[in-house]
Amino acid sequence: MQYLFGTLIGDNMANHVHNYITISGSNAVVDQFAEIGKNFTTQRESTNWEGEPITFTEFKPIEELEFMPEYDEDKWYDWYCENVGAKWCHIEEWEGDYMNLCSAWSACSEFTERLTMFLAKTDPEVQIRHQYEDEFRNFVGVAVYEGLEADETLFSYADDGDLAHLFKEERPEFNHDDDEWTDEMYEAYDDVVYNWFENQSI
Repeated sequence: MQYLFGTLIGDNMANHVHNYITISGSNAVVDQFAEIGKNFTTQRESTNWEGEPITFTEFKPIEELEFMPEYDEDKWYDWYCENVGAKWCHIEEWEGDYMNLCSAWSACSEFTERLTMFLAKTDPEVQIRHQYEDEFRNFVGVAVYEGLEADETLFSYADDGDLAHLFKEERPEFNHDDDEWTDEMYEAYDDVVYNWFENQSI
């Protein structure tokens, strides 16, 4: 179940951060999470490239989730930074036990903590894995939260310097000082980053 979405607060200059959130816990809490996402949509009217009217489904703004604090439209920037972790963030996909979000400049860590505490009312042992990645790989990270206090049971972070060092270490056959990367180098770098994500576990 994937929906077309619209940016709530326009900012084409911000680096996008891709957030991947996965729920682990009892059937009851996974079902609860899936049901919230299933019903957290709205219909919006627009026009296609030919100017013809179209209607599509998109997710509602994060501030409308029941576990989020009261939204202050006049202080939207401060509200989002304090309660979500980024100056804007919108949901791109929500299905079953996972959701994907796009945020500006930083990861939506505060949102993930609030989600954990909310779901822990159903399952005190629920765990939420939050994996995030800056679109230009300026940083990547993984955090795992658990329980009513959203205890951080795992936190791993790597910036572009860490990733460059890891790439040199794991793939020494490349000329890492070359300004022009080949497709093979880009693919190898992707593999290094994906492997880094997979190795971050409790």
